[in-house]
Amino acid sequence: MTSVSELSSPSPSREPSPPSQRPVPAGARAALARAVSLVADDLAAAEHALADLLHSDIATIPDVAGHLTFAGGKRLRPLVALLGARAAGYDAPHRITVAAVGELLHNATLLHDDVVDGGEFRRGRPAARMVYGNGLAVLTGDFCLSSGLVAIADSEQFAAYRTLAQTVMRMSEGEVAQLCAAGSVPSRERYYDIVDRKTAALIAWCASVGGLVQPEYAAALHAFGTELGYAFQIADDLLDVIAEDGHASAPGTAGVTGKDAGQDLRDGKITLPVALACEADPALATAIGTALAAGPPLAVEDVASFLQRVAATDAPARARSIAQAHAAAAASALDALPPSAARAALVELAGYVVSRDR
Repeated sequence: MTSVSELSSPSPSREPSPPSQRPVPAGARAALARAVSLVADDLAAAEHALADLLHSDIATIPDVAGHLTFAGGKRLRPLVALLGARAAGYDAPHRITVAAVGELLHNATLLHDDVVDGGEFRRGRPAARMVYGNGLAVLTGDFCLSSGLVAIADSEQFAAYRTLAQTVMRMSEGEVAQLCAAGSVPSRERYYDIVDRKTAALIAWCASVGGLVQPEYAAALHAFGTELGYAFQIADDLLDVIAEDGHASAPGTAGVTGKDAGQDLRDGKITLPVALACEADPALATAIGTALAAGPPLAVEDVASFLQRVAATDAPARARSIAQAHAAAAASALDALPPSAARAALVELAGYVVSRDR
């Protein structure tokens, strides 16, 4: 069995070369449908397991958790876990537990994030904190986290439990690093450091099925999940600043990601598209720096102006190219696995992540 620390890690720069020989697959939605159909029964089982993990004698807990969990999330993490298990030839029932726990932990972080960030929308509806209050949102997030840890402990798979604990620790570090970086324009290295911990770590844990598959496959799937996490987050950052018509998003509304459009910039979190725009437009960097010096949250009108200036640069196109390069690197990592329909679906899934429109 393999621990997170033993799995392959990206190079310090983390930014891959642009894709050349391995283009991102077209037909994103069709690719997603094919991936889902391949493990449809397992996904249904994971969904039932997820509902069981939310059970509590305190009826409010399933209500608060269910407000987010069953609001139409992408289920990327369970899908990656189940496809990874199939690609590695791992058919033990623990794959269902890993898939369900991956989604549960993701939702726990979202419940916490919306409280920390003051978010009002999530998945196209009012955030749980807006309906139930900050206290219940935070405590329900704690319940989700604890329930996930108990489920993995009950599986008696020490490797999965140890790697999950390490992953949760890295996710917490990422959240703290992001808060500490708020209000300043971070380097790309700092951006990647935050994304590596906050987003990629959990996707990589899911992709490697908690490190339960044989070591050489676990390392390859972990590398795939890490690169997929980078691609996913950069694509998400793009959706936060650029609307479906290619223009700047409108702050103060529910954006295409289902959360507040421009919320990251308003909170002082500089994402890759904004960092690249600041490199291309020094005057924009100065303006954002001045606004942030007064302390976030930024005024809605300032965010709207900044997003328009970001959209006017080549930063969105550059960020998309970088996301595509990560998707290509994710696909390349799978070369260590034997050819299969599941491996092909993971490759297509990487293409979907960067070409999705929500």
